[in-house]
Amino acid sequence: MSDGTTLCQTCGDVAVTKFLSLGLQPACLFPANAAEAETEQAWPLDLGFCPQCSLVQITEPVDERILFAGDYHHIAGLTGGYRRHLQGLADELAKFRDSLDGAPRRRSVIEIGSNDGSLLDELAKRDFGVLGVDPNGVETAAGSPVVKEYFSADLATRLLAGHQPADVVLALNTFAHITNLRDFLDGVCTVLNDDGIFVSESHYLPDLLQTLQYDFAYHEHSRYYSLMALQAVFKLHGLEVFHIERIPTHGGSVRVYAGFEGAHEVRDSVSTLRTYEDTLQLTSEATYREFAGRVEEHRDRLRALLAEVKRDGSRVAAASSPARAVTLLNYCSLGPAELDFLSEISPRKIGKLSPGTHIPVVHQDRLCGPDQPEYALLLSWHIIDELASRLRQEGFTGKFLVPLPEPQVLDEL
Repeated sequence: MSDGTTLCQTCGDVAVTKFLSLGLQPACLFPANAAEAETEQAWPLDLGFCPQCSLVQITEPVDERILFAGDYHHIAGLTGGYRRHLQGLADELAKFRDSLDGAPRRRSVIEIGSNDGSLLDELAKRDFGVLGVDPNGVETAAGSPVVKEYFSADLATRLLAGHQPADVVLALNTFAHITNLRDFLDGVCTVLNDDGIFVSESHYLPDLLQTLQYDFAYHEHSRYYSLMALQAVFKLHGLEVFHIERIPTHGGSVRVYAGFEGAHEVRDSVSTLRTYEDTLQLTSEATYREFAGRVEEHRDRLRALLAEVKRDGSRVAAASSPARAVTLLNYCSLGPAELDFLSEISPRKIGKLSPGTHIPVVHQDRLCGPDQPEYALLLSWHIIDELASRLRQEGFTGKFLVPLPEPQVLDEL
């Protein structure tokens, strides 16, 4: 609105209450050199909540065609834990298929945001007909087909010209990324069978609040969902949540099963989680003001911890550079003076600079080699056990620094 008021992305006519400003933040696009770093863009990263539906949202979203331009940084199948997660989901979907009534037939899946195709290939192994949609999608290991476009209602209509409606539509860690959510859901409804299911996975708002995961707020994520917020937006499109599961990925997420209203029996998991959310006061301003205060205090504690461990001349580097680290490093003003380098195993990041803070990104071998630093800051702290174990196996012998939820030094895990 022209007066500076932001309206809820779901409700449309309810003003959002801003509660946290994380400053100017760049996109998660890694500059290749100093010249690119000089022209890097940044935008305000302010969070607000809707007092009607509880949706937490960025008050000034950046278009996804800017955020996901070029060589997108994330590779879904890069970590063993997430590969196992995808395999488990493929097994669950196969069970769902086998439980359906009617004549047996090959069931079709469309995955929106298919990334490197890891899940598509797992589903193809289980005899699903698969199709990926991803503007940065790549040819999968098993050759599963991918449409390299942004998903929209228009694309959904075009897909139906050459494909049957889908039995399953998937959007894993994609549903929060979409700028035009209503158009996206119109497209989902277009390609979905009458008795089909839409399965999404998103970070769960209560987990974000309770474990101080402000680093999961970055421009790629326009929204942060509770079940209450999901039910509100689905209702606008004739969809309802009939089952929901809390899952551990990304520090706490939900896997949401939805279909057209009345198409599936609503399970107890839905009412159970809504009852839980009712105790959390997710439409109260006090809930979010308390969170914002904890965020500000955390920045001071993390900077103090890094200063303390470096006081004797010890060196600190960061292990891994996930998207969530962009917010943490920039909000806490952690650059080359605080961190010697960021170590990585992703070829899409090695040799570049960290967004905003411009710390060199190097291969993990440097962190684990003979001239290794005394401390490693674990920026992927949400997979701390897997990451720390891998670093020990590779030869890192120093101490670990964990930034969240509470900054601390760990000799061992």
